[in-house]
Amino acid sequence: MKNIIIWGVPRSGKSTLAQMIRQEFGHSVIQMDAIKSVYDVLRPENNIYAPKTTNYDEAKMMAKMVTRLIQCLSWGNERGEFYVYEGVSFDMDIILSALPKEKFPVSLDNFIIICMGYAEISPEEKVKEIVRCETIRDWTYRESTESKLIHFKTYCEESKFVSRTAERLGLKYFDVSFDRDKVFEEIMRYIKQNISY
Repeated sequence: MKNIIIWGVPRSGKSTLAQMIRQEFGHSVIQMDAIKSVYDVLRPENNIYAPKTTNYDEAKMMAKMVTRLIQCLSWGNERGEFYVYEGVSFDMDIILSALPKEKFPVSLDNFIIICMGYAEISPEEKVKEIVRCETIRDWTYRESTESKLIHFKTYCEESKFVSRTAERLGLKYFDVSFDRDKVFEEIMRYIKQNISY
């Protein structure tokens, strides 16, 4: 069995996918937004909090935290404990360089990495979709349409960055711009094909 990293932009379905994986394979879910929120309480001077648009420094710091968390939790793999790490603010170059194939106790061979975004949709179309589908649990629920549009202009651009980075690093990118449920089915098939060594 392998651990899974889900990297993507806000509102791309990372948490939904993580819960699908938990239900299908029994992986524990590690939500990096929760860790960012705790970090914000402990280190408020760094001004990092979950719904904030990501930036390079935050992505570097989160990558180091994710890498250390992966290393600490990897010992559970021997006992049959596996994890889904899902979040938005990762610098994948840092994570991949910290997890070379030969490094013990964890290596890239222990992971499936899923990259998600919506690079093929306009911000205006994405906001319409969000408004149509959001629930009270979504952080965008209380945002005005104008505020959502500001966020999703950034997130659509970040989706293009995630797509380019995934291609550059040889990672699997899934675009959820349209027919998200069908894309989720495709992702789950991909995971089933690659979850075992």
